Amino acid sequence: MKKEKDINEKRVIYGLKKIPISEKRNKIANLFEEVSNNYDKMNDIMSLGAHRIWKKDLVDIIGKEQMLNDSKNILDLAGGTGDIAFNIKKRFKNNNITIMDLTLGMMKIGKSKASALGYDSDLKWIAGDSAYLPFKDYSFDNITCAFGIRNVAEIEKTIEGCYNVLKPGGKLLILEFSPKVIAPFQRFYEYYLKNIIPALGDKIANNREAYQYLSESIQTFYSSENFCELLKAKGFNLVNLKKYANGAACLFIANRI
Repeated sequence: MKKEKDINEKRVIYGLKKIPISEKRNKIANLFEEVSNNYDKMNDIMSLGAHRIWKKDLVDIIGKEQMLNDSKNILDLAGGTGDIAFNIKKRFKNNNITIMDLTLGMMKIGKSKASALGYDSDLKWIAGDSAYLPFKDYSFDNITCAFGIRNVAEIEKTIEGCYNVLKPGGKLLILEFSPKVIAPFQRFYEYYLKNIIPALGDKIANNREAYQYLSESIQTFYSSENFCELLKAKGFNLVNLKKYANGAACLFIANRI
């Protein structure tokens, strides 16, 4: 018999089904603990290395509005392994970067990489749920999130929180996979998501179930157009969209009023 809390709790999409928010939060935390050691390798294989180019593009957009000696406060959500933070730090050493992630295993990988790069004292790491940001309003100049927003338990609440902690004129930059590509490639893309990604997860990470979920989370995520509308509905006044790989990945650039 389910607990009364579970019966009354709001249900959200997890893969191809709906489950209570707290259950999704726990499942996501456990899943990324399991895949943390192979996460970077799998990203390279699944995207043929292109995710690194897309992330660099995200950082380039931040850089266009920043002079070399500027000091900005930047929050990187779901940034456990450090890719975005390290890219920013490499180009703009004076920035203050806070990395927040739900999963301790992912942050352990990121901290190890930071140490090897000499960034030990330059980054702040916080374990937590992005729907409950422990920061004062107007704390950050920019917020980034690469391939993480679709996995948070409360997407809308996370976006609302981002709006609140951004300074006026600040940017929210979200890089995420899309369920749709241009028509000629859609059938192949669906086959790739449903069959190739789980098979790669099984072979390389020895965890087909985790990558089955990650594939399904792409299939059930917002279309790029609908996600732009969601950002606008949460208060962002100008949302730009940049597509990669025929639409398989999208960079959303949302400006806070």
